[in-house]
Amino acid sequence: NNQPQVQTMVTFEEADGKLICHFEGRMDTATSNKIENDVFDQVLRRRLPTVFDLQKVDYVSSAFFRICLKAARATKEMKLTIVNAAPFVKDGFKLTGLQNIMDIQ
Repeated sequence: NNQPQVQTMVTFEEADGKLICHFEGRMDTATSNKIENDVFDQVLRRRLPTVFDLQKVDYVSSAFFRICLKAARATKEMKLTIVNAAPFVKDGFKLTGLQNIMDIQ
């Protein structure tokens, strides 16, 4: 197997009573499918207001928006916040209508 080793595409930290998920790289379908269970495991186990930091993300697919939607539903009473999204990512949230159910800053 000569596939290049994929680095961690998401890291988690707890700060100020929030779960912060730092995403990095291309959030394409393959990556999204790979990290989805990990993200939900963290979101559901910690039960905290959740922040998705997209500062180092340079591409998002519909599969990543699906993760955002599931996380928003899982944290509904605590709110999902998206921070540091590039303009094209913010446009994607608007096109999908997701900005209505999460806080995009």
